[in-house]
Amino acid sequence: MKKSSFNRSNREGKFSDRDGAMNSKRWSLIVTILVFLFVFAIRIPHINNSPCEQGDFWRQSDTESIARNFIEDGFNIFYPQFNYDGEKPNYVQLEFQITTFLIALLYKAFGYKYYLARLVPIAFFMGSSIYLYLIVKRYYGNPAAWYAVIAYAIMPMNIFYTRAIMPESAALFFFIGAFYYFIKWYDNEKLSTLFISALFTCLSISQKTPTIFIGLAMIFLLIKKYRFRFLLKWELWIFALISLLPNIIYIQWSRSIAEFDFVTNIGLFHIIPKSLKAFSNIESYIFAGGEIVAAVSSGLIVLIIAGLIDVKWDHDYPILFWAAAMLLEAMAIAAVIKLRYYFIFITPIAAIWAGKSLGKLGNSKKCIFSVFIGLSILTIWNFIDCKSFFEEKDNILKQAEVIRMYTKEDDLVVIGTLEPTLLNQSRRSGWRANIKYYKEIPIGAEKELNYLIEKGAKYFSPLGGYIYGDDGSYRKYLDENFEKLGDKDYFIYKLR
Repeated sequence: MKKSSFNRSNREGKFSDRDGAMNSKRWSLIVTILVFLFVFAIRIPHINNSPCEQGDFWRQSDTESIARNFIEDGFNIFYPQFNYDGEKPNYVQLEFQITTFLIALLYKAFGYKYYLARLVPIAFFMGSSIYLYLIVKRYYGNPAAWYAVIAYAIMPMNIFYTRAIMPESAALFFFIGAFYYFIKWYDNEKLSTLFISALFTCLSISQKTPTIFIGLAMIFLLIKKYRFRFLLKWELWIFALISLLPNIIYIQWSRSIAEFDFVTNIGLFHIIPKSLKAFSNIESYIFAGGEIVAAVSSGLIVLIIAGLIDVKWDHDYPILFWAAAMLLEAMAIAAVIKLRYYFIFITPIAAIWAGKSLGKLGNSKKCIFSVFIGLSILTIWNFIDCKSFFEEKDNILKQAEVIRMYTKEDDLVVIGTLEPTLLNQSRRSGWRANIKYYKEIPIGAEKELNYLIEKGAKYFSPLGGYIYGDDGSYRKYLDENFEKLGDKDYFIYKLR
């Protein structure tokens, strides 16, 4: 009887342990699903906005126009083109067009709907969140991984830009994926994992060249493990070849076909020469620090700093190497070019440190619930902080309607703004007036307009009467010599 009772109680104990483990796994799975549903849900507001949002409407409208041009002018991913400056084709040297090509496929299947364009970067961001989750879980477990993903999703930078019609989300997906597969190879040295990392690294660089700084983190890891003997490993030379060669070939190819030189070799001529100077300029550090705090939010910065203070070198060095590499990118690239979205590659590392800090609070369900409530409040706060970014520029939308009303699809239009959004939004091609950029275009209203009319320009569209760089003479010449179509607020000039 005693033996039977003992066996029964032993079996019951095993069943109880097994049930507890199953319940724990079920609980973990439910929370993980809820976390990712939350990440997706907070990207739904404003999903059908036009590209004419206050936040980077120039870049968004350019990206969306490339997708449209794939459908209307040739479905070839190697021939992206703008609607300016000049008549089509107007091929341009830009990143490899993964995001725009996928948008074009959706447009082709379901029609021109802006929410389809925004679903592409959202999908890429969801993928990047999965890789971030896997990295944090690998080093710090749950709930730190849940917290890190939420922190990553609610940073002001990511609230807006990861659903913007831009390639940033695709770059984040490949960028974080590259590091995830590299650290997996670092532990198990399976060649397949290394070459997957190489492919992701290649695609990451193809989307945003500054992500090449991830290579510094990888080199730091290799030096720590192998010293400089890593230079003798053939597989790492193959890794470098896969990562870099396709991008070098694509850059040369796109430069050879580019008819639009406004962005050609922008990194070579405008960024690299200034990068070294940035490290000796205190203003660059102040600017970068301010942008990083704005990107990740003041509500998370304390948690991020706490995570950094609590570093344990033997355990945390891969993340530290990654952080160091991207801080270098922030100084050498983002602080030089001074475009807000170039600081986005700091956000996954910042999210890891924030998640680590929150994970230290414990694993109890009550604690997890309390932290989620706090993060939800911070989400609302950060959304309010980003509110102005989502506002559409109604004046551009209304003026684009006027252009479409009075012109035909193949009419060439001159616009009076430096940003080309009017052309992109009205789905017309043409020129930007008075920018004084192209040597072949004469300066001065009369000479420039006569030149553009000879090239086929039929209409001129100011924006609320505004003309870039005009001292009043350009507008006066238009008023005196050309018929005005429209009302007093939204109108265009008929050039011929």
